[in-house]
Amino acid sequence: MTAPRHLRAAFWKQAADIRDEWLRLGLACGPADRSVARVAITKVYASMGRPQPEFVWVRSPREAQPLVRDLPTLDDLYAWVSAPPPEADPPLASDLATVVARLRWRMDDRIDTPAFDPKPPKRKKGEPWPEHSVDRALDFGVPFVEILRRHVREELFRQLIRAYAAPAKRSLGEPSPVCWFGQQESHWIAYYDVWRQLGLADFGPALDAELDIWADVARSAGWFWPGEHVCVVAEKPVRPGVYADGFTVPA
Repeated sequence: MTAPRHLRAAFWKQAADIRDEWLRLGLACGPADRSVARVAITKVYASMGRPQPEFVWVRSPREAQPLVRDLPTLDDLYAWVSAPPPEADPPLASDLATVVARLRWRMDDRIDTPAFDPKPPKRKKGEPWPEHSVDRALDFGVPFVEILRRHVREELFRQLIRAYAAPAKRSLGEPSPVCWFGQQESHWIAYYDVWRQLGLADFGPALDAELDIWADVARSAGWFWPGEHVCVVAEKPVRPGVYADGFTVPA
């Protein structure tokens, strides 16, 4: 095994361990840590210049629906962006989506090719990297950035969002109010946490603090629906895919 291949494999082993821990958190069952969740979500509100909301806890995403019916749907947000009403403030959900997108963009901007990466193999301009297993990708010389993107971020998105949160949300009826997925937000938090824990990216104190807030949200709570004055937060499931009121994530 060449020195770069050995180093890449060693870093990947650590990355996979961190990813798998976030996957466990993303699917964890049991009571929410309400005190941690309140503090973290209050900090999320503060990042938008909003005061602490009133917190209302529910047993499941289904139980939240009557309480959040006046919050905007994704279609509402698209319509607002396309043609914002004159002299109207954007919905809180729009501001929060912007805050999260900006955080991720700023962290992406701090990620670069690790020093241990070999020169990548040639490919046609615009041609995507081939779909390989991690071992094959390491052998082939796929950039480590691409390996982490596919096998951490995209893999967690597949398991936590496509296979869990998205079908659960669809089962509530469409369109339904915009929410954030709490513990399933791990799919993107994990990606940046891997870079940080491996010492391969320096996000700086301010971005680290923002990422830590979202990590606390993911560790402590289920889905949440942020309104201007009230934030509805769901408990985690009591067993895999099943909530205390019987709401069940479709298989």
